[in-house]
Amino acid sequence: MHIAIIFVLILAILLVIFTLQNSFEVTINVFFWEISNAPLVLVLIVCLVLGYILAFSYYYPKVWRLSKENKRIAKIIKKQGGRPEAEQEEEDDIDPEGIELDENTEGEDKSFFGE
Repeated sequence: MHIAIIFVLILAILLVIFTLQNSFEVTINVFFWEISNAPLVLVLIVCLVLGYILAFSYYYPKVWRLSKENKRIAKIIKKQGGRPEAEQEEEDDIDPEGIELDENTEGEDKSFFGE
């Protein structure tokens, strides 16, 4: 049996158990509206779906923009035939931490605390 089918069946069983345990009727007051006798499970699922839609609509434009930028940069790199120019500099001169640790040859103290 395919693993996706097993996963969906387990989720369906968990959803049925969740529905049976949360079948209470609740009253919802939203500003001037009142929704009475709404099943709690329906309210929870609607809130979950609305939260997903809200998060998706907030993050999708950012993901789409970054994807376009990534494709543009990949095209530039492919056109250059290798690595980007920023990475083509010699990496041996840079400390692994990104901080240059050159020795003080002038005799003046350049330490942080001036000791």
